[in-house]
Amino acid sequence: MFISAITTVAATSAKILGGVYLADLVSGAFHWMEDRYGDPKWPILGHTIRENQQHHHTPRSFLKGNLWTRNREVWAIGAAFLAVFALVGWLNLFTGTAVLFGMFANEIHACAHRSPKENGRLITALQKTGFLQSHAHHTAHHRKGKDSHFCVMTNHVNPVLEKLQVFQRLETLIKWVSGILPRLDDSVNPRYRRAV
Repeated sequence: MFISAITTVAATSAKILGGVYLADLVSGAFHWMEDRYGDPKWPILGHTIRENQQHHHTPRSFLKGNLWTRNREVWAIGAAFLAVFALVGWLNLFTGTAVLFGMFANEIHACAHRSPKENGRLITALQKTGFLQSHAHHTAHHRKGKDSHFCVMTNHVNPVLEKLQVFQRLETLIKWVSGILPRLDDSVNPRYRRAV
């Protein structure tokens, strides 16, 4: 009975942690797409892309909005995914955790731009564990070319993606297949722009 309980707790924990890491990976893929290929004129997502581009110039501008303005598009997309997953029978602890955690990607990103005093003790403690992305970890995205460390939720997924050069390889593949180059971020000093 004790072994069964431990196994259940381990399996439940693995599903939750897996959902968190999947949400972080998806947040990184979306962030990469909006940074490197996004257009602020796009319908629905244009507002988010525009705000993200502005925060590269002034990182704390991201904090000027409120909970609703920072998250409305992501919440709508997340709600749609939850509905679809429920309809097709895919809603479970893993997918539910991924979607629900992912719905707060922008808010977790905002916390990485705040001071410990602004975040409070709980958020700061979670940032120290790396379970929520810390300011120090997120700073790597804002350095130099702004072309790395796209995941915004934890400190754990970016190191793996950077070691494997996942986004750099995707950009090379997109260029090879379509000829499309990543958009140049005008907030980046030209000497730090990475060639594709």
